Amino acid sequence: MKTLIQNGLVLLRDENGWRYEKLDILIDGNRIARIAASVAAEDASVIDAAGKLVMPGLINAHTHAYMTIHRNYADDLAFFDWLDKVQKVEDGMTEEDVYWTTMLAVVEMLKTGTTCFVDMTIKSAQEKSGPRSAAAGAALASGIRAVITRGLAGVSDSEESLMKYGQAVREMELFADEDRIQFMHGPHAPYSCMADYLQKLTRSCREHRIGQTIHLSESQAEMDSFAKDKGMTPIRYVDSLGVFDVPVIAAHCVYATDDDIRLMADKHVSIAINPKSNMKLGNGFAPVQKFLNAGVNVCLGTDGCGSNNCLNMFQEMNAAALVYKGANRQAQCVDASDVLKMATVNGAKAIGREGELGVVREGALADLILINLSEPQFIPANSILSGLVYSSNGSEVDTVLVDGKVLMKDRRLTTIDEDEVYRACRGIDERLNMKQITKI
Repeated sequence: MKTLIQNGLVLLRDENGWRYEKLDILIDGNRIARIAASVAAEDASVIDAAGKLVMPGLINAHTHAYMTIHRNYADDLAFFDWLDKVQKVEDGMTEEDVYWTTMLAVVEMLKTGTTCFVDMTIKSAQEKSGPRSAAAGAALASGIRAVITRGLAGVSDSEESLMKYGQAVREMELFADEDRIQFMHGPHAPYSCMADYLQKLTRSCREHRIGQTIHLSESQAEMDSFAKDKGMTPIRYVDSLGVFDVPVIAAHCVYATDDDIRLMADKHVSIAINPKSNMKLGNGFAPVQKFLNAGVNVCLGTDGCGSNNCLNMFQEMNAAALVYKGANRQAQCVDASDVLKMATVNGAKAIGREGELGVVREGALADLILINLSEPQFIPANSILSGLVYSSNGSEVDTVLVDGKVLMKDRRLTTIDEDEVYRACRGIDERLNMKQITKI
């Protein structure tokens, strides 16, 4: 199948940075076959992109998609009080609940330009062809690209930990032939995973040739606890266990020290910053400019709806481009170009798809979004790059393609029945009695 995108302004990136140019794009199958001033293809379906910007789809490098059920639920709580409250709800969730709440997340992400997400979830699909197969099943059914990680905690030899680990491995095997769905291990955090479990998961990463993602140095309480009990930072601690000897996406890293930053740069760790979540939970501001200066691969994530309330990467880019300026009292800190790179190029690098995702180039995977430049926030078009980061709110996303397939056209989803998703999620909310335990 071929698709021709014509008459659009195309966002490109080279060694000199971002630029845009009026070009046609021919997609053959799931990859970009040709980009030129004029492309003819009689056997291709045509998308007229006049008045629109064609750009790489955004990559959400850290989220918990199932947590749409926690939207507007556990707000205005201290970090560990918040964590306790959301975990009580999660204890009652089924695999099918995770499917529908993840599908709700996919609806929101697609409609705001995210084409790939790194998900730390709480259930593993045990039947690929089952009716509602957790997060991986939602990704498969919807057509979005996903990197699935099962959140794991405990000690390596407990019955529960062994069961969850086995489920995660089975899920990887079930979806091994699906290029759109990758897997990593997801040790939750160094305070919830014992040392032997972290080492077991790292060995498993080598065996299965995958990476892992983990929450690190998210709160001051975490830093204080590790200083007292281990005599080192959480980042230094997990490295002492070999965690960084495989590819890692470290989420948050709000309290990374200068020594931590040098270590992560040396070990080629990717850091997924989550500015809105960190602000909402009162955890502070990551030293992002120091990360960038050290050459760390910084990517961008929304975290889950429990600590962000939405999964809108345009909002997250806006927050990232503003809060660190204020925190550092420096207007040049973390500029629009940096932030857009975090949400595209750097996210692709973090999941091992550098050059294939996060860019518009010949040979790359056709994960693309079309932005309507006729919206008032883009007029006048003094700088489209600035508009994407400082003005955009996600509603400008008109068309979304993943793996060469159109998943949204004229803001209408093509693979998902939105009403069905909303009904299912309202039913889950009622069954879990969440309104009865929410402070009004």
